[in-house]
Amino acid sequence: MFLATKEKPFDGPKTFATCIKLKNYTMTKNLYNCLGIHQSFKLHGTHFLGFESCRRALVILMMASVTILTSLAQTPLNETEVYNRIMERQFMEGYMEGTPWDNSHLYFNMVEFDGYPANCYGGAGCFAFMMDMMEYASNYEYPIRIIYGTYDNLPEIRIGDGVRLNDDTHSVVVIGVNDDGHTVTVAEGNFNSSVHWGRTIDLADSNNGFYYIATFWPESAPDVTITIGQYGYATFYYPNSAYTIPEDVEAFAVKNISGKTLQLIPFSGIIPQGSPVILKGEPGNYTFEPTSEEGTYLQNMLRGTKETVEITPESQECKYYKLAVKNGKVGFYYGEEEGAPFVNEAHKAYLPVPLSMSYGINCFTFDATTSINNMQAAGEDTDQAIYNLSGQRVSNSYKGVVIINGKKVLRK
Repeated sequence: MFLATKEKPFDGPKTFATCIKLKNYTMTKNLYNCLGIHQSFKLHGTHFLGFESCRRALVILMMASVTILTSLAQTPLNETEVYNRIMERQFMEGYMEGTPWDNSHLYFNMVEFDGYPANCYGGAGCFAFMMDMMEYASNYEYPIRIIYGTYDNLPEIRIGDGVRLNDDTHSVVVIGVNDDGHTVTVAEGNFNSSVHWGRTIDLADSNNGFYYIATFWPESAPDVTITIGQYGYATFYYPNSAYTIPEDVEAFAVKNISGKTLQLIPFSGIIPQGSPVILKGEPGNYTFEPTSEEGTYLQNMLRGTKETVEITPESQECKYYKLAVKNGKVGFYYGEEEGAPFVNEAHKAYLPVPLSMSYGINCFTFDATTSINNMQAAGEDTDQAIYNLSGQRVSNSYKGVVIINGKKVLRK
């Protein structure tokens, strides 16, 4: 396998014209792959690109503008989709079992690769196959980073990862991971000078010379701590991972609106990636752990922001609401005067409501009883322990919401 980078050029002088040719090749190739139209990726001799037919070339020209617009939308990553994209190529011309593939196959990166910008890192043979497959599998939208390790200290391996083997001399792409976490099934180029699918490799076997993995999967999402306040509700929005719902917490989507009431529908166990939700629970801090499970997506009127930013208006005219408490009542209230877009806090959900459903309404309540409605007037029982909402024991003279015998009580 021959590797070529910006600092390790191909054999022979690489002229400016050659660089431009290679850049044009990668950009053109990206266009063809987005359209799902096969090409021969060899870059040697006078055959720069080979098409199955002139008709397909015409289709490319006609659809170029559509492709450019489509490429602006980022595709969510999940292992099923990544696997399916890789396996599509098993039946494409140029990638089928036994197809010749050697060091005459060159490839330059179309996404950031280990810190190198697009078109600044390249390779040949098996490495070219790995880069080509990984970028295709991730829809040319996610940067690739390298994680070093050893056979007895392996990083987490996922479908779509590239693996460097044989003490830094051969590259493969993972298409399956066994339950043991270190035995993988791979696709590879330049294996006996051809494409091969389905070889099984134990990366924990020192004889296989594990060197590093290359991955486009984002780094693991962190645990998230959410505080549910004294009225028993909060909102949650994390777009980079699904999260497990802690015990004693409920999570809801807003399915619909009836008059001034939000119709809620519960999630079961997992908040799917990117789903904004309403949380309900006893006041306190709760830890949400990321999970590789996808969960079940529900019809949901809520939206969220990853950062503290002003809300981007919907395509239709809407009023915008946020979770708040007014006069002891929990609901979604105007975040700004007259329901204008407002600055939403990072990882919080908000509610856009079309004018046809929000005209003249400055607050929507839930179809469930809020915590404040379950409070009772405090008696003068001085024999029981009294705690504030942080779990600290307080004296009888403490005013506000307290917990007595497991129940919230309002002391005045």
